[in-house]
Amino acid sequence: MAAKYKSRKELLKKPDEFITFTGRAISIARDYQNQITYTLLAIVAIGFIFLGYRFFAQRAETKAFSMLQKSQSAYEKQKAASSSEEAYNTVSQAFQDIIKKYGGNAGGKLARVVYANISYEAGQYEKAITLYNQSLNDFQDDKAVNNLILSSLGHAYQQMQDTQNAVVFFERAAAQTDSFVREDALFNLGWVYHKMGQADKSRQTLQQIVDDYPNSLYFDMVQEELGARKSDSAS
Repeated sequence: MAAKYKSRKELLKKPDEFITFTGRAISIARDYQNQITYTLLAIVAIGFIFLGYRFFAQRAETKAFSMLQKSQSAYEKQKAASSSEEAYNTVSQAFQDIIKKYGGNAGGKLARVVYANISYEAGQYEKAITLYNQSLNDFQDDKAVNNLILSSLGHAYQQMQDTQNAVVFFERAAAQTDSFVREDALFNLGWVYHKMGQADKSRQTLQQIVDDYPNSLYFDMVQEELGARKSDSAS
């Protein structure tokens, strides 16, 4: 048998589970106040605060992730129909609202990284750099995400023609030997060194790809480049 439909008005009449729980607990404390010590009352009060925080934090997280999913879906749909730039303009305010309201929660922190990626795709590199830098603190305990952000910062600075900062972040990403972005960081670092006229550093960095990543997508390209440089120096 199908479940009976409840109107929004009926649902709103249902007591809030946290308020109901708190009311009952306070009622019990009032009825037996002579048997409860001040210490126990303090513990109960702290417990109420903790439960209240957990309850409302969970609701906030759910709301943040729901808004993020909706905004990201709108971005992908708009990008497919037009361009990254137009899609960015369409959803930019929505992402800013999520970050402003839920920036301290997991959903808000993830929204900041996604918004940084969207900004990068739209050519808003300064905006992306600001968001990525903020996200480094958000994910300092998440090594995989942190390394990805480091590499992303390297790319963003590279797009800004800021080779000094690009080197800093590619070096940090490449220093993580167990990172899945290390291969990409080494490749880009090698080319940035070359652009800066640091031929030895460039060669040594690219050689690490040949030595450590024989199955790399960059392998043939790097090996060919290193061979050409060796021939040029010999002649």
